[in-house]
Amino acid sequence: MLNSALRSRAEYAELGAEGLAGRTTPERDAATVQAVEELLEGRESVLDLCCGYGRISLPLRRAGKVVRALDISPNLIEAGKAKAAEEELSIDWAIGSMTDLPYKSDSFDAVICLWTAFHELFAEDEQMSTIWEISRVLKPGGLAVIEGPIWGPATASEIANGLRQGPEHRIVTTEHFGTSSVHFIHDEASYGRLCAAAGIEDYKVYKREWGGRRRLILEIHQPSGD
Repeated sequence: MLNSALRSRAEYAELGAEGLAGRTTPERDAATVQAVEELLEGRESVLDLCCGYGRISLPLRRAGKVVRALDISPNLIEAGKAKAAEEELSIDWAIGSMTDLPYKSDSFDAVICLWTAFHELFAEDEQMSTIWEISRVLKPGGLAVIEGPIWGPATASEIANGLRQGPEHRIVTTEHFGTSSVHFIHDEASYGRLCAAAGIEDYKVYKREWGGRRRLILEIHQPSGD
């Protein structure tokens, strides 16, 4: 297991499902689910990558999607399983890392990786592995959606105070719900490098309103194979 996976597992083991749920609202979740459903219209099988406690997996299953849900955190998976069982919803839950997916190639019509999860990968080899794996498990004509925060260039003060570190100052520390949170900054350039290295030609990076806030979106379109 790579370092980012270990760090994330420890963080969410401490935070728990209730703590993670406290970082959102029902209104924000409803808006996010609506945005996802619009993007995935006409696609049946979905992998919710870094699914947490099922914030998106559960509504997608209620809407009739065939859902598989994977997360690095056993406690979050157990919370999702319990809620699905309570509602008698059939979802295939799995514990694992997004850098090495336990699924066959060409398995899904869509893959979603939301709520800044991809930005928790700091090392380029981790990021590359994940992009490659997402592309691998997409069916021909499939769509992947990665969502995360928008940050601008580092300021001199952020660099001096250690709030922006790493290559191109892309690792940022912010205060988030009373605690420090560390993420990798992506933009069109960094996503473009990753997609090119993975041999992905059909992708787009854009900003949009997403769950009541402005976010960065990467879409990967798998060739249809016709």
